[in-house]
Amino acid sequence: MAVTTKTMFETGEEVSSLGGAMGVALARVVVPLYFGIGGVLKIIDASPTHLPAALIKWAGAGGVDLLYLLRLSIAGELAVAGLMILVPRLARPVGLFLLGLFLPVLIGDLMLGASSCGCFGAVAVSPWVTLVIDGGLFAGLLYFGGKAASLRVTKILPTLPVVVAGLWVVLSFMVGFAVGGTANGNSVSNENGVSMVTELPPDGFYLPQYESWIDRPWSDLDVSAWIDGAVPGETQGAEYLLFYRKDCEHCHELMEAWFFGPLLAPTIAIAVPDRKGFPTENLQAFDCPECSLAEMPKGIDWFFQTPVLVRLEDGIVRCVAEVTAADPQCLVF
Repeated sequence: MAVTTKTMFETGEEVSSLGGAMGVALARVVVPLYFGIGGVLKIIDASPTHLPAALIKWAGAGGVDLLYLLRLSIAGELAVAGLMILVPRLARPVGLFLLGLFLPVLIGDLMLGASSCGCFGAVAVSPWVTLVIDGGLFAGLLYFGGKAASLRVTKILPTLPVVVAGLWVVLSFMVGFAVGGTANGNSVSNENGVSMVTELPPDGFYLPQYESWIDRPWSDLDVSAWIDGAVPGETQGAEYLLFYRKDCEHCHELMEAWFFGPLLAPTIAIAVPDRKGFPTENLQAFDCPECSLAEMPKGIDWFFQTPVLVRLEDGIVRCVAEVTAADPQCLVF
């Protein structure tokens, strides 16, 4: 299938000015490449863990499937990247549309204090950096793109590029929606390599809805079946569950402040791994010598913003919160 030079780069009128040439470069090369890199890196990572923090918090709280969001973002970025290259007349509006969607999400990330924008999968980039880049691309596409005659929307579009673009969009969605969903309840190994057979989250991630835990027996919660080690909920009276990550500084600070030495009540410290396992670098001291130990299985994206503290009373969940050493909610003195 041949695409003529005139189809791909209508080179007469748009290069009549430097501004027009810059607009074409942004719309046909820079911005599509930017979107394409983001989509490909998300495919490689294949994990909703690295979605923007704002999407995880807002969409997750609304019950939106995070794996669906990951797939949709991959499909959308790949589709728009191809569309901008193949159909010049649509490059500017679709590019502005997608960049316009990114900007409020990045602002939300900044408001939540996120360390990574979630735009490039597991590759961490500061939301500040990405906001400046996206804002610059949006402004450049808006201003310089308007100076390129070949980027102006017309009533009639060339048939061949539109057909090819349509096929590309379909392919992009097929690729995007084939990503993820690796967990299926089969055997998953814990840190010691011991096989655990249980019904794990089918989409490969778990986003806790803490409000649904309150006033329910711990043993009735789905998360109770996934913990390996000390068994929560079997103690009469008060009992604490502390979800922590081994490289979490805030977890270390909480333990050092409130769990070092005699405990207020029996406490189980539950280690939360990443999908690939527990970290081996930047490990923090474990300052809860009297805690019983347990862990979650690897192979799943656990959306616990650690440290998370749970208070049980006679096996019933009475309090659960994301806590800090300065504000140890759920602790009863």
